[in-house]
Amino acid sequence: HTRSCRAGDACQYPRCALSKRLMRHHRECPDQGCPICLPLRRRLAVAKAMNVGSGPPATPNAEEAPSQPLRRKSSKRKKDDEIDGESEAGGKRKRKEQPMNGSAAGTSKDCHRGGGSKSKRAVAEKEVLEPQMAAEVDVLESGFSVTVHYANSRRSQSSDEGARGEWRPGTVMRAYTSPLDEEPVYDIMMHSGVEEKAVQHNRCRMVCSQCLSDKRAFKPPPLFCEKCFTAIHTRWSYWEEAGDEGGIKLCKRCFSDLKTSSQPEKILADLSSNAHTTHRNKLNIDSFIEKKERDRPEYVDNWVQCDECHSWLHWTCALYKGEDTPEDCLFFCDNCRSSRGKVLPKELKVPGAAALPETVLSTRLETTLRKDLAALNITCEPVIIRVVSNIDCTSKISADQQHRSTSPAESQPKVANGKVTDRREFPYRSKCILAFQSCKGHEICFFAMYVQEYGSNCPPPNTNRVYISYLDSVRYFESSPEGHRTTVYHSILMNYLDYAKSLGFAHAHIWVSPPKQGDDYIFYAHPEVMLQKRMGLLKLKEWYEKMLDTAKKRQIIVDYQDMMDAYQHIEQWDEIPVFSGDHWAASIALKIQELKNKERELSKKKGGSTAVANGNSTTCAASSSAATGAIGGDSKQDSHLLTQITDEMRSMRNHFIVVTLLEHKKGQQRVDTIQIQDPVPVVSNEFVDQRSSFLEKCQMYHWQFDEVRNAQHSTLMLLYYLHGMAAVARKRLQASKPAVEPLPVPRAAVNSGGPPQDTGQRSRSSKIEMAMADWTQLLKYANDAAATETWELPPEDLFLRILAQINRSKRDILQEKYDQCRQATTSIQTRTVFIRVLKRIAESFMSCLNNMTTRGQA
Repeated sequence: HTRSCRAGDACQYPRCALSKRLMRHHRECPDQGCPICLPLRRRLAVAKAMNVGSGPPATPNAEEAPSQPLRRKSSKRKKDDEIDGESEAGGKRKRKEQPMNGSAAGTSKDCHRGGGSKSKRAVAEKEVLEPQMAAEVDVLESGFSVTVHYANSRRSQSSDEGARGEWRPGTVMRAYTSPLDEEPVYDIMMHSGVEEKAVQHNRCRMVCSQCLSDKRAFKPPPLFCEKCFTAIHTRWSYWEEAGDEGGIKLCKRCFSDLKTSSQPEKILADLSSNAHTTHRNKLNIDSFIEKKERDRPEYVDNWVQCDECHSWLHWTCALYKGEDTPEDCLFFCDNCRSSRGKVLPKELKVPGAAALPETVLSTRLETTLRKDLAALNITCEPVIIRVVSNIDCTSKISADQQHRSTSPAESQPKVANGKVTDRREFPYRSKCILAFQSCKGHEICFFAMYVQEYGSNCPPPNTNRVYISYLDSVRYFESSPEGHRTTVYHSILMNYLDYAKSLGFAHAHIWVSPPKQGDDYIFYAHPEVMLQKRMGLLKLKEWYEKMLDTAKKRQIIVDYQDMMDAYQHIEQWDEIPVFSGDHWAASIALKIQELKNKERELSKKKGGSTAVANGNSTTCAASSSAATGAIGGDSKQDSHLLTQITDEMRSMRNHFIVVTLLEHKKGQQRVDTIQIQDPVPVVSNEFVDQRSSFLEKCQMYHWQFDEVRNAQHSTLMLLYYLHGMAAVARKRLQASKPAVEPLPVPRAAVNSGGPPQDTGQRSRSSKIEMAMADWTQLLKYANDAAATETWELPPEDLFLRILAQINRSKRDILQEKYDQCRQATTSIQTRTVFIRVLKRIAESFMSCLNNMTTRGQA
């Protein structure tokens, strides 16, 4: 039944789905001593021995049998000897069993002669099983891409990694067994055109037929200290528990603190009591060793096999999406699709960027870019521009971060529809704009920009302003003649400013801030050339000014200036626009809090001195008089605050550019009263709605842009999510899962009047459900805080319930961080890191709870 079944895991035949899962694990498991695979390996070995024993007698040309090709079906192909009719499209590189021809022939002879005693057959099975299990190797097949080791001298005849020599690429033409030692040997056609005969197996190494490498390593994601939750950068050393399995990771500072503490073992025991390190019982601070960049774990790409030519490729090299792929889905490489007429199944096809919905903005940017390139006689593949996200957001400044205004009317909260509203809430539209181009036959996303549009419904001073929040690119745009990447980027920026001007936006703001070394804004892992030739602050400002000069000549903008010149005549600090994630949102709030702290300290000193002189009865009067004096001195404090902000503007005048799009003229409507209506419909995609979420997902799934092939595969996966295919595939897989039928209840249990027997199991499941609800709520708060970039903390009651579910050491640290973030003096960066840590912990615990629920149902 299993050989002919095509229902997948949804099959209702008894033990069919379980057998398929077991055999899939056997195909993908590289461990020859795996306790799960071992019974199946023994069973298959016995079945092979039985098939040989019941086969036909030897043919007259049996002497030539050792030289016959070994046609080994890989685990990606259909295996009759494994009694499985399905194929694994996304399988990794597998281990294959080497047949022992001599033992098999002997068994065939004995069985043919003996007849069929059960005890004799068991002895024959045992004799065949043991040598066959000990002699498993990766047997290559015809069509495999390999590299052959050529030694430089007679002393280095080994193909080990440490041996000297040269690896040359080739393709296996024929695989057979050596008549001398029954070892597999191969006839290999080298890429140089020379055919090598009878190449030994230990000289060969299977490689990807595209990149000709045995492994494709990714850039490792950042590590985090498990005590303070800070990121451990790639070039930093850290401390980790000794052992092959790894363990707790500590940064240098936390390790030094533990080393000098009185009870380091107790703290380590609390750290090891979480879900990830439950196998650690006793930890000793002396067992930790220092590790550096070379000691970090290596992340390599998966493998997939072509169903036509049998060649193996990396997922990235094959542009194979891998995720949510049906198990019986076939895969064909680029060579087979072009030369043999093979077509990918619809499950593996991802529509291009042109299939994404167009908008007024994307059409305008794409059309004007095409005209600009044609005017300069630049020919290139078409550039496709799409607005992939357009969501409503709100930038908030909490009430405790606001300062008193000099005007009593402005200091009062606004009332709308009988409800008190916060004067420092700024609604805006967040847009994500991406640009694609076909490079070497496949599309690459080479430009990304996030903008914030504060329309006419936004209160002053943000009314009718746009803010270019983030802009990033990778050097993969191709044109003839070359060297026109800046032309494309400037055209997109200028045409967007022209679009914003046509809608009625009066000003545009640009934050000139080049990324630091090792940081990424939107795209993950830039090309090495871009890392070596990074733009500095002045160079980047010059790059923007060149674009604005061209826009001024085309009468797209009126003028531009730095922030110091634009706001040198302001009278109050709240006349400065504050954008979501902007520098001034955190800077102004910090300065306000510093003034409040000084007032508080001054009032305490005055109150204390008065209490010593006149007693306790005078303290209240002194405090009230100090408060009255503080209220009366608002204008002086506002002037001091404005002076501080002006000084900071002067020192950072190269970081901010203010662009004037519309100029107020006599007899015309004021630019800040123009009503703006966004013609772009609301488009939401959780993958790209927020820049931080896009970057984190790319880091998690190793979608890099440092090489052309990596960028092509990353763009393929990006389009896979933008088209909504991931959500549809998940729903299809969930619908295909077999429904778990409840077990029949025994008649005696139904008739008995006693308590049910599964009270403990039910209480355990209810606890898991309650914990899952708390962690889900925490994750929702963290996602909302990150999406709106307000970085608001979760409610205290929810946070206390969460703290009760984790170990003591992390409980104390999280409580300390929570209390710190509740203080008004805490910077936005600290809150950002804390919210992201909570999000990461919530995802980890929810995964553990899901596993517990699955095991409980099983």
